Amino acid sequence: MRKFGLTMAGLGAAALIAGTANAGPKFYFGEGKDLEIFLMGQIWGVYGTNVEIPGQTNLKENKGDIYIRRGRFGFKGHLMKNLSWKIWFAHDNLGRDDLNPVDAARGAVKTGGLNYSKFEVWDAYFTWAVDKQFANISLGYFRPQIGKESITSGFAVLSFEKGLPNFYVRRHIIGKPDAGSTGFSSANGRIFLVNWGGLYKSSGWSLNWNLGVGDNQNYTDKSNWSPLWSARVALSIGDPEMKKYKLGYKQTYFGKRNGVTIGLNYGHQGEGIDRKKSNKQFDKNEIYGIDILANYGPVDLFGEYDILKRDWSDGTDYSDKVWTVKAAYSFKLPNGQILQPAVAYGVFDPDSNGNSIYGKKKNTIWDVGVNWYIQKQRAKLILHYASGKVENYSGTQDAKSSYLGFGFQFKI
Repeated sequence: MRKFGLTMAGLGAAALIAGTANAGPKFYFGEGKDLEIFLMGQIWGVYGTNVEIPGQTNLKENKGDIYIRRGRFGFKGHLMKNLSWKIWFAHDNLGRDDLNPVDAARGAVKTGGLNYSKFEVWDAYFTWAVDKQFANISLGYFRPQIGKESITSGFAVLSFEKGLPNFYVRRHIIGKPDAGSTGFSSANGRIFLVNWGGLYKSSGWSLNWNLGVGDNQNYTDKSNWSPLWSARVALSIGDPEMKKYKLGYKQTYFGKRNGVTIGLNYGHQGEGIDRKKSNKQFDKNEIYGIDILANYGPVDLFGEYDILKRDWSDGTDYSDKVWTVKAAYSFKLPNGQILQPAVAYGVFDPDSNGNSIYGKKKNTIWDVGVNWYIQKQRAKLILHYASGKVENYSGTQDAKSSYLGFGFQFKI
């Protein structure tokens, strides 16, 4: 416990130092050509309580875990005025122990074996702004623009961890690849695709849209293939959600926005094969979703509701539901920093017929805490308490987990 306290104090001191951090170095190579280097990280200390997992004995109560939850570094820039690019890499969960209470609370119960961080490409794509309002063409390896929590960075959410729609939407519509000889597999929500997007702004309202088609390698083999179609349309009333078109979103504007955004999402893939479900084949895989983001001065409200549907090739099907709601209020301190109490609640509700890839394992989680923005998202301290339950984890027995989480986030 003493070691945990000393580590938390060290993270706090590091955050205060990082509060003066500026953007990463940027280099120019003539008209319209530039390159920027950036670095981002989240260091977490979590302290688990009330961890109950059916069939497991000798579980250590009040167990701590200190690790790098998210580590990123990369490069972005322009090859010419209207042609931008980005490539960045991830080294997530470096130092994470087994039986991590955060994972257990959100349904990813793991009771044996160590977790090792996998170094991987996170995004790698080009965007050609043929017309900055109506025709932004992105090509490469990145997230299909469906599922608002999934396409919002974990560095820009109100809660301690990303909400349940992030994890369940990605597993359903993108899947997970084979572990292979390395024993690693990733569910980072990325595939190779081409996406057409735009942002039209008018007086008092704006419209943002994305339409993509991609090759979802995780659900294909030599006998099963179909492209993944993704579509998202978002209408904003009042202040726009973004000043210019981009493939990135946030949930708080620190009192600078007065507006509401409503988004509709749809994803579709035809025949495929689920490698993580004993190579079971499906005929159709879909997602329908709606989300809302309301920012009025210091008040931030976010909600998302998704329906996950699949038709298996054996004639069975499922229709799962997942949703989350979040709320926060920003207090501006005399020194310009921001203190933000926040609360979140989420539910994953699988189909009662038992044909879901999760069976009948319903997941419920809530989160309450405070975010301290020392220099907005560039230097941030996070202190939250969260609790989750997985119903029917083993037969009719439930699994439970609660934890106190302290985090330090930086962006350079």
